[in-house]
Amino acid sequence: MWTEPELMRRWYATVVDADVRVGGRFAIEMHEDDGTVNGFTGEYLALVPGQRVSFTFTHHSQMPERRISDEVVTVTFRESGPGRTEVTLVDTWTGPAAEPSEYDLLREGWDLWLDLLEKSGLG
Repeated sequence: MWTEPELMRRWYATVVDADVRVGGRFAIEMHEDDGTVNGFTGEYLALVPGQRVSFTFTHHSQMPERRISDEVVTVTFRESGPGRTEVTLVDTWTGPAAEPSEYDLLREGWDLWLDLLEKSGLG
């Protein structure tokens, strides 16, 4: 679900272009109902099948510049029972600490994506 562009389109983004290999780059776009487009790009840093995916993550949007830079996302997977996987997502960056509202926006964004994954029937 995190590395196959066809599956990623079903929950993660409207447009997915991904060279899935360590050092490979990706670009995704989310086309919103109001006509806005949220774009993200990055590079795969680690790909350990069934265990971990790590990538840089840059948000390109029509919003004012964010203070978060050099963002790295690491997603780990652990079997937690028959047909169940525990997913842990850690989002780090350099620069000053985020304001509480920025943490809220990050959490809301990842919660939305993880909810979409669950609803897709893929996760």
